[in-house]
Amino acid sequence: MFLSPIFLSQIPIPAPGALENWLIPAVAVLSIAALIKKVFPRKRDDDAFVTRAELHHELNTVRDKIDARFLTLAEKIENLGTTIHDKLTAVESALARVDERTKK
Repeated sequence: MFLSPIFLSQIPIPAPGALENWLIPAVAVLSIAALIKKVFPRKRDDDAFVTRAELHHELNTVRDKIDARFLTLAEKIENLGTTIHDKLTAVESALARVDERTKK
């Protein structure tokens, strides 16, 4: 509904401190209501729960994904180790050649 400016001007201005007289108890009541709602939640329907078969199916799916990612990561680490070994061998052989040149 539309509130006209005339209607709003007819609302009396509260006295100083009058606002706090109802605001503090209102906040206290709302806090208690929120606390009760948090401590005593509503009962859930049986549809909200997962069956044992669905749980095991999802757990197996997650386990398979973790295994696949672990194998991929293990292959990447092994490849990285081989690459580092090859580079260290190349550096070692280059250092040996430099060492041979400096001995002469």
